[in-house]
Amino acid sequence: MKKVSDNEIINAFDMLIPYLNIFFDNEASFAVTDREKFLHNVRNDGTGDSYNNTPLSPTGAASRAIKQGQPVIDYFPSMALKSYSVPIKGENGEVDGCIIVGKSLKRREELQALSKSLSAALQQISEVANDFSAKLQSVVAMNAETAQKIEQAHSSVSDTDKIFKLINKVTSQTDLLGINASIEATRAGAEGRGFKVIAQEIRKLSETSRESVDKIYAMLSDINKSVDEICSTTEKTQEITESFSKAFADIASSVEKLSENAKTLEVMADKV
Repeated sequence: MKKVSDNEIINAFDMLIPYLNIFFDNEASFAVTDREKFLHNVRNDGTGDSYNNTPLSPTGAASRAIKQGQPVIDYFPSMALKSYSVPIKGENGEVDGCIIVGKSLKRREELQALSKSLSAALQQISEVANDFSAKLQSVVAMNAETAQKIEQAHSSVSDTDKIFKLINKVTSQTDLLGINASIEATRAGAEGRGFKVIAQEIRKLSETSRESVDKIYAMLSDINKSVDEICSTTEKTQEITESFSKAFADIASSVEKLSENAKTLEVMADKV
């Protein structure tokens, strides 16, 4: 194979150039130079393999690396390219040329853009999930308060049973009093006629009171039954709401972890 330089390192790299892109998935460019010109250049943009002897730019990275005797790293944002120019010295210690590797940053930039977009989307989802979870917590609290008030109402309605029993007792005693008064009025004959009228009115009042109490008791029984149903429904709603609240809290936590991973991915993309 034709030698491009008296420097063995430059010649060896020149021989490897055709194979290097296989290892880099055609995402890198390679070149070797002497002190004045390109000797061998393989680009990753499809222009192929060439020995064109193109002169080095006086201000280019290769010229600077040769003059300084130190590696030069350049970044070209418009080309999404990062280049590494490494001077190669001969046995006499003098720089004989330069090896150049250009690495495409297109995938890195695509990965950065994707990770930033993913991070922003996850942040938005996390905020929505947290907001919804907070609102559900408020609903849970309101449901708990409502359940407590309904339970108090249920207790109050239940307490009316005692009152009705007392009223029924008073009504029964009033009715008994009316019966006794009527019996005594009958025994008194003509002299107890006026008292008999009063006894009859007492019995009528007792009967009317009993009927009214029965109606009110029936109405309150219906109310009590409705309150029981509301209590049951509220408890089920509370359970469902708490379940949703926990689920959204878990989602928010998972999204937060994913968001952290996306940020880690973004940091890793910067190092690619």
